[in-house]
Amino acid sequence: MAFLLGGLAFGFLLGFGLFRAIDTRPGAATGTAASAEIPSPMGPPAPTQTVASGAPMMAEINALKDRVTKDPKDLEAWARLANLYQDAGMFEPAVSFYQRALDLAPTDANLLTDAAICYQELRQFDKALELLERAQKSDPAHWQSLYNIVVVAGLHMGRVERADAALERLQQIHPDAPNLAQLRAALSKVR
Repeated sequence: MAFLLGGLAFGFLLGFGLFRAIDTRPGAATGTAASAEIPSPMGPPAPTQTVASGAPMMAEINALKDRVTKDPKDLEAWARLANLYQDAGMFEPAVSFYQRALDLAPTDANLLTDAAICYQELRQFDKALELLERAQKSDPAHWQSLYNIVVVAGLHMGRVERADAALERLQQIHPDAPNLAQLRAALSKVR
């Protein structure tokens, strides 16, 4: 009986979190910083980018959990679970799933950046910046991690020198990055 009640409570909380997050978080499907004041490096979601919802999402989550139970080294399943929870605005569980994926692929710049975004949303800026720096060491051409270094270091932590260096490098390697002008303007307000 306790197991049944626990399962119902978990399902209710998960459903509430998923439905609350659908189409209410700017950039939710983009895997980027989701603050209204901070421009997303990916721009607004395309009309075809939507967060899965309801029963189909729960079915996918359950299938992924079955996969990782059967094969704990299934990197693709851990990463997809993390992305689903991140897109739903459930950052704490997303972080734990990203950590499992990073245990399997510790230098994957995309996973490091996505995990960092979750830490940013949880207001754990030191951890976010640490992961973004690791992403840059792993792949110096990974422009999304540079973009988010500017956001975290400059806009959240007030570390303008680090943000300026990242912005300069970002402009060198990806001068047409989406929302770059807005990011520059936001950083100039911090100065």
